[in-house]
Amino acid sequence: SIGNPTAIANLIALRRDRDKQTQARTVVIPNSVKLSPDDKTLYFSLSQSIDVQKPELLMEQTGMSELVRVTLAKATLDSNDGQMMAVFASALQQDYMDVDGPALRECVD
Repeated sequence: SIGNPTAIANLIALRRDRDKQTQARTVVIPNSVKLSPDDKTLYFSLSQSIDVQKPELLMEQTGMSELVRVTLAKATLDSNDGQMMAVFASALQQDYMDVDGPALRECVD
């Protein structure tokens, strides 16, 4: 068994943040954490606000006041050695809600 799904998703997000150069914190999206029936695969989504140097220019050019990155994640515990494999696929929120969403879901599933 993988353990408490929400706690594991948060630990994976924290570990992933440690490997990044940016200071922006990644948040597990509430209600996105799902565990497979065999308790060996964890699916969840992450959200991260992206720092924008000139928000007024972004608003003028795109009509958006902020940029958010959505990340789909899948973590599996298939071996008996305790090693977990994680797969991540990311896109800007506006792209995820448009044409990139189905492709990202297909990659992670």
